[in-house]
Amino acid sequence: MKKLVALFSLCMLISAPAFAQKYASVNAKEANVRTCAGTSCAVKWHAWRYTPLIMIRANESKDWVLVKDFEGYQGWISSSLLSPNGGMSAKTDLNVRATPSASGDIVCTVEKGYPFKYISKQGKWIQVQDEPLKASDGVCKGWVYNANLWGFFKQ
Repeated sequence: MKKLVALFSLCMLISAPAFAQKYASVNAKEANVRTCAGTSCAVKWHAWRYTPLIMIRANESKDWVLVKDFEGYQGWISSSLLSPNGGMSAKTDLNVRATPSASGDIVCTVEKGYPFKYISKQGKWIQVQDEPLKASDGVCKGWVYNANLWGFFKQ
């Protein structure tokens, strides 16, 4: 039932007018973004859980969505791999800090484009957490200055 409600919410977002910019995030551990709407189409790039995307339009059957990332790269992704829940991407290589301060200890360093889950906000700082592909990589949880992130979160 939960998946049905999420899929319905996503379909409502997809069918919104073109002028209303709508966002979604990847809800699979790893997803293929393709050159056209279908699994037989070539993979252009990969996106990971929490990667925020702008939804441009859906195909006629609404099972594929044309999306754009924070750098303007576009491609098609299956609508079943998208969620209306929020996500953030690092706009540059950055340090994730233990406290919401530029002088806070560095808990991890990530590369441009790295995806995060939104946790909370304090002033101009966003608390984020990742979901690494391998558990052995450990979880990166901490604070990032909001100007270094691109994405959205549900309030």
